[in-house]
Amino acid sequence: MDIFWELHTGLAREAPGCDRSTHDALARIVGLPAVPRVLDIGCGPGTQTLLLARQTQGQITAVDTHQPFLDELSHRAAKAGLANRIQGVNVSMKTLGFVDGSFDLLWSEGAIYIMGFAAGLRTWRRLLKPGGVIAVSEISWLAHDIPDEAKRFWAEDYPAMRHVNDNLKIIESAGYSIVSHFVLPENAWWDDYYLPLERRLGELRRKYSDDAKANAVLDATQREINLYRRYSAAYGYVFYIARRSDR
Repeated sequence: MDIFWELHTGLAREAPGCDRSTHDALARIVGLPAVPRVLDIGCGPGTQTLLLARQTQGQITAVDTHQPFLDELSHRAAKAGLANRIQGVNVSMKTLGFVDGSFDLLWSEGAIYIMGFAAGLRTWRRLLKPGGVIAVSEISWLAHDIPDEAKRFWAEDYPAMRHVNDNLKIIESAGYSIVSHFVLPENAWWDDYYLPLERRLGELRRKYSDDAKANAVLDATQREINLYRRYSAAYGYVFYIARRSDR
């Protein structure tokens, strides 16, 4: 198995997030139909997908390109009695072939960066019904005075990262009106993501003690975790919620 997938397999989430934040984002959305059609883009193993199904009573289409994630979601949905309301689809977020206006709600936690924040918002907008809502979480600068170490790291790892205020302007320019936004709490980084990753790092360092290539991946992951420990005030994940505007 590729070292990246071995590192990430079995995690509850593939990016910072928590049930409380998913609940909070949903609570800020009004006007959804009684049984909304929801598209969860970059669903990963589906922790938030299951919560969306429970909380909205809707029909959820969950897309990802890593089939083991979709298989895990299918298993978890069946175990939770939600298999009839969750459909996993193996397709890239860059080539979503759904009919225009198919969904009441687009959801993406910690994944829109793959597409690019602005590109994702513009490209996915056509999938929403008029007045439909998009809710995405995106890593964002929270401060204006960024420590040099954090700035250098993210300039290399995600150069498209923007300040929260810039992202709000991007949302509006992409054809949406802002509903709400909020910063995810620090525990959303640790409980289901960084702490499980650190435990896995220890296991894999023992397994691949003589593998320089594998250890380079593990070192890069540890560096990212350590960076957040030092500079969590400078950046974080932000949930952005917006409604398709057709004025």
